[in-house]
Amino acid sequence: MQQISKEKEQQYQQYMDLEKEVIGTLAKVRQYEASMTQLKRNIQKCQITLKELGSIEEQKTYQPAGKCFILKPKKDIANEVVEIIKSHEKDIDEYEKVRQHLITKGKEKEIQLQEAMKALKI
Repeated sequence: MQQISKEKEQQYQQYMDLEKEVIGTLAKVRQYEASMTQLKRNIQKCQITLKELGSIEEQKTYQPAGKCFILKPKKDIANEVVEIIKSHEKDIDEYEKVRQHLITKGKEKEIQLQEAMKALKI
């Protein structure tokens, strides 16, 4: 039976570590994409709410709060919805920056992984 040299064993370990990092980075990218998709959906819901608020005249409006509703002026509800949209858009921008950084980092790790594969002749 052939024994693997210490150097070869370290190369295999380095390869496996790089592979874990690449997989982890890709998982984080997918998580950020899912979060961004959810925020975009919430923005669309808020835009629909604003559109519907615009179509009604001044009358009693209620904002949901858990299992109950709170009577609020239409203008206050619209302002809160606009603030939610702005907040979500800001979060999406931040998530996109992090996502791009992770993609770049992942590509670098993939290149390192390919180099490790060549060194091991896999």
